[in-house]
Amino acid sequence: MLTPSKSDCIALLSAAGRVADAQDVVRLNCQNLGLSQNCLDATATFLMERGCFVHIHGSHGHYEVGGLSLQGKLRLDQLVHG
Repeated sequence: MLTPSKSDCIALLSAAGRVADAQDVVRLNCQNLGLSQNCLDATATFLMERGCFVHIHGSHGHYEVGGLSLQGKLRLDQLVHG
C-alpha cells in the first residue's frame, strides 16, 4: 500500500477531530472531503492501522469513525505543525 499524502491524512483526521461526544461518529465521504474513493480507502486504512480513531464502523468506502484517539491527535498535530 502506498503512503497517503499529508493533506489527505489531515483531511480525515480533521473530520474525525470534529466529533465532540465519545459515542458520536462521523461518516467519511470522499466527495465531502475532496478525495477520490481510492484515496479515501487508502488513507482511512493507513490511519486505522495506526489506531488514530476511537472506534471504526464499516469498510470498503463506507467508513464511520469516532473521534480521534491520543495517537490520532498526536499525528494530526505533527502533520499540521511538523
